[in-house]
Amino acid sequence: MRNVRSVFKKLKEVKHVHTVKLYKIHLKRTPENCKYNFKYAVSDKVTIRLCLLHQPEVDLEHKVFPHLIDICQDMQHCKSCDAYICRHDKKEVQAYFNKTLEDQKFKAKEYPDICALEWVLERSVVGIPPLNYIEKFWFYIKRILSKKIF
Repeated sequence: MRNVRSVFKKLKEVKHVHTVKLYKIHLKRTPENCKYNFKYAVSDKVTIRLCLLHQPEVDLEHKVFPHLIDICQDMQHCKSCDAYICRHDKKEVQAYFNKTLEDQKFKAKEYPDICALEWVLERSVVGIPPLNYIEKFWFYIKRILSKKIF
């Protein structure tokens, strides 16, 4: 059986892996992640992506000038676009991830590995688990070696 500290470390590692996956999705240079790119439904089955870079208001709900609209749904166009600004940043993605972890039903559906590790921690100890003796000894040696005795 693993000790509580190793389960705690594994939980932290799994959360980091899921955060990195979200970074890759939301910080990738795609038309969906551009600040000026919006989805417009032409019909029930057809949607296109519009670039509203040259509009005074960057929103489809406000007044839109049709002669200043570009269609931007091609990856090659997005990669070469000089006006591309990412809609998200790392702090927003991290905040989104933390907010989704607060919803227990969503977390159980999307992140069952995190739920399982948290369940193991709840069953063993509440709070930060104590260090075992080998880790205490290692940190003691590091502290002694870091002091300048000379």
